Amino acid sequence: MKQNKLIIIFLVISIFSFGLIQNAYGCSMFKITMYGKTIVGNNEDYWNPNTRIWFERGKDNEYGVAFVGYNDFWPQGGMNQAGLVFDGFAMPYLAINDTLGKKELKADFLKDIMKKCTTVDDVKIFFAQYNLTGLEKSMFLFIDKTGKYLIVEGDSLISGNNQYYVLSNFYPSQVKDESKINIPIYQKGKRLLESRRDTSISFCASVMDTMHQETKWGGGTLYTTLYALKDGIIYLYSFHDYNYVVKFNLTQELEKGDHILVIPKLFPGNKKGMEFLNDYNEISSEIDLFKNEDIVNDSVRYSNVVNTLFCKDVKLICKFEDKINEIGNAWLDKKKYVAAIYVFKLNVKASPKSWNAYDILADAYLKNKQFELALANYEKSVEINPDNSFGKQQIEKLKELIGK
Repeated sequence: MKQNKLIIIFLVISIFSFGLIQNAYGCSMFKITMYGKTIVGNNEDYWNPNTRIWFERGKDNEYGVAFVGYNDFWPQGGMNQAGLVFDGFAMPYLAINDTLGKKELKADFLKDIMKKCTTVDDVKIFFAQYNLTGLEKSMFLFIDKTGKYLIVEGDSLISGNNQYYVLSNFYPSQVKDESKINIPIYQKGKRLLESRRDTSISFCASVMDTMHQETKWGGGTLYTTLYALKDGIIYLYSFHDYNYVVKFNLTQELEKGDHILVIPKLFPGNKKGMEFLNDYNEISSEIDLFKNEDIVNDSVRYSNVVNTLFCKDVKLICKFEDKINEIGNAWLDKKKYVAAIYVFKLNVKASPKSWNAYDILADAYLKNKQFELALANYEKSVEINPDNSFGKQQIEKLKELIGK
């Protein structure tokens, strides 16, 4: 039981802490139902361009499913053969209290739902059985081909059947006046749907275009999906280019068996998208070099690798904070403290306003018994974040230790 809970916390909070919470991004989603048709649109906003669409056939009366996501293959969204669609949102923490007597949620709960559920009513019954601990920073929207939808947020399971609906990174249960939601992309999409309603793919693509995001350094809307639920068709767009679409018939794709497609490779003509993909993967590869002990222990080679790395866009390097910390922590685990310090310095260089970067570097200095440097970095961390109570405690301890 405990192991399952830890898996959920790791997977869901880590995977869905994309976007709005830490990096001012918010994904967007809408549905419209008219004349017996339901179309669902979703923009996936982030900075990892290694996106994938994959198809999994059902077994033993299960539905086959098309999933979309990243190269870790955690489902960020998808549609099954019954015309059930979902996507997830990163959210601020919302406590979950309805846990007594409920079953533990399994790590692959999204796949379980998509392979077994036909309607949002089925999904609601599914979630009502489970302790949703681990989903405190996640929200999900499910829509079925009748046009009914279900929002899963905290302990709330909110059903609706409006003709059209728009959602972004806010909790509907906590909103009294939608016009005051401070998410510009949400307001843009809502205004467009209030002025005109249409289930044509061209109009639905324009809704997603209205809500797309982009940055000067490359992040933003990495892919867009439009789902025609009744017909089982997926319309896929890449890197906020709505002039070129790749169309999938779910039934036909599932007949090919389980398979995976790399989304950027489906759009070789998207120049900006391909450039961003190449830049991102080049930075990722260069950061991997710091796993090499020969580099972190050779000051000349280390400096050369760092200088080459920081020729790239620093705003993009910042997005690798977790990866850099993972490499540094691996050196700490091996008690290679100097190597760890060299690695953690990368995050301080990339994010000089990050209190956490200084805090982690201070920890490494402390382990290496470089007390004055540890003190200086804890003080910098607390200067940036006065609420860093752990850092304050460490400062007092180090001052006493140095004084002695």
